[in-house]
Amino acid sequence: MTPKKIAVLGGGNGAHTMAAEFALRGHTVNLYEMPQFKNNMKKVFETKTIYMQGNIRELQGPVELNMVTDDIAAAVEGCRYICLVCPAFAHADYAKLLKGHVHADQIIVTFPGAFSALVLKNVLGDEDCPVFADANNLPYDARLVAKGSDTVNIFGRNPINIAFLPAEKGPELIDEMREDLFPFEKIYTDVLECGLAIVNPDWHAGPVLFNISNIETAHVNFYLYEMGWTPSACRLNIALDKERKALGNVLGYNLRPMEDFAGRPEGYEWTWEDLYKEGHGSIGLTPICGPNSLQSRYLTEDIPYGLVPWCAIAEVVGVPMPLTNGFIDIINVVHERDWRKDGCGLDELGIEGLSKDQLLEYVRTGKK
Repeated sequence: MTPKKIAVLGGGNGAHTMAAEFALRGHTVNLYEMPQFKNNMKKVFETKTIYMQGNIRELQGPVELNMVTDDIAAAVEGCRYICLVCPAFAHADYAKLLKGHVHADQIIVTFPGAFSALVLKNVLGDEDCPVFADANNLPYDARLVAKGSDTVNIFGRNPINIAFLPAEKGPELIDEMREDLFPFEKIYTDVLECGLAIVNPDWHAGPVLFNISNIETAHVNFYLYEMGWTPSACRLNIALDKERKALGNVLGYNLRPMEDFAGRPEGYEWTWEDLYKEGHGSIGLTPICGPNSLQSRYLTEDIPYGLVPWCAIAEVVGVPMPLTNGFIDIINVVHERDWRKDGCGLDELGIEGLSKDQLLEYVRTGKK
């Protein structure tokens, strides 16, 4: 591996872990956080050092970064990779920050993608535009030990797949990226398939919906996988996943996000019993606390930036998704807002007015 200069954008659990791992492996790493949030990571700004602990033997101890900054131009200058590690609701804001500071010889990789490539390209346009890559998951299950801490607790690794925009760039870049970043297991057909293959919106759906009263109860410290991963929740997850897969079939994709996440073989079909075993008691998932608020990203990210674009794309190609749309309707009531309007729709993706064939051509070539 030839060391590269890498910018990691974001101040959360995944960004801290990724920046530390890349630096540990010999890359030159710049960590960026938006100015309005830099006080949340004051220690790291002061020392440029992140401490790692937890279950991964090779990810331990203190690691010093090259730069920790709230200057986006300084963060991304000269970087081969710009790794965007933040909730999906921040993707459009990062696109605006990056405009004018990125170039065609760079690669913007988003963890997890959630159609980020489409959102970013819609803002950045065609001139001197980087290649975009969307990963289907975060590479880690990790949490900062406390808000504002410089120490991240790493519970486990996740398998990840990737897609490119334009898709035709993937074959020439994937070997380099596997060596420099992560051992991506599969290249999706395109970023549309990757966005539909994000595991979290369905993986979290049933446990969140059937435990809303526990999540919003102040005196209960809620653990999703210990307390909320119930048989009924697993049944709903499977039903929603079947609607998602029907949409994928119409677009020519073999979607198997929950199977990939759990390492199930081709042709596997879930029973609620098996899915229950996969979450309840998992050594990597069960210790994770939360969500303890209805403003958790399990609702404010997974619904407007997962389920909403899925249903919008389904409407374009004529695939009914009644359960998924019903889930959105219920969360709209819970949040007292219209997530179809406020979430990631066809206009934010830059695909409004495209037919199915035009959409598939766009994600293949990056041109409309």
